[in-house]
Amino acid sequence: GDDAAARLAYRQALAIEPGSADIEQRLAVPPPRKWRLDFGTEMSDLSDGLGDWTDSSAGLAYRLSPATTISGRSRVATRYGHTDVQVEGRIDQAFSPAFSAYALATATPDADFLARYSIGAGASWQVMAPARQFGPVSLNIDARYDDFANAGVTTISPWVQGYILDGRLGLSARWVHAEDDIGTRADGYVLRADLVVTPRFNLFGGYADAPEISDGTLVPTRTVFGGLSWDVSDPLTLRASLAHEQRPTFDRTIFGLGLTARF
Repeated sequence: GDDAAARLAYRQALAIEPGSADIEQRLAVPPPRKWRLDFGTEMSDLSDGLGDWTDSSAGLAYRLSPATTISGRSRVATRYGHTDVQVEGRIDQAFSPAFSAYALATATPDADFLARYSIGAGASWQVMAPARQFGPVSLNIDARYDDFANAGVTTISPWVQGYILDGRLGLSARWVHAEDDIGTRADGYVLRADLVVTPRFNLFGGYADAPEISDGTLVPTRTVFGGLSWDVSDPLTLRASLAHEQRPTFDRTIFGLGLTARF
């Protein structure tokens, strides 16, 4: 609940009962960090001499309460000599320990290839709590509408995620359905595994055969991807990723780096 109020109550209790090891231990626990800062950048190498793409973002999130987080993000993407700047706002809300949801909106002024605006929402429901070697298991859904200069695209993506090996191995399967405003449809899937190697070091990898939205067009794309994250310290995490896409007209290799700071 309210961490400040709880700490005040503990200090008052300590004044009444000086030297209490239990109260001193509770006060020694650092307060939860309410801010989160994320930086990320991707560099893409395209086959057939098509040049490079870059995509960088910076995001800031603030935990209003234990159940509510608001965040903003900016994104700068460059393709074929054109640069788009996108801004995003998002709110995440936990309605119970087992159910949470989010909503977001983005805008790209004078967009060349990104969506002019997007709206999205999603939800997650934990249907099974951890039990021995298994769990938790959650059912999730994401929905989004992207408005491009020449088309609008709706994407709906239900997915399931479960953990085994005492929560050290997470497995997820996602179905992707995309449809534009003239009736063109495409379906696909994404499979992913996340492994906790040590308390501070994690690996992930997966395969996708799903449509990518490129300048309002649904492009069939096969992707192999993987990466790692390393908690350098409690407030700082470093990330790296590598992916290879096969598209009908070219291949794309993506190198990604990022960091998260909590304060």
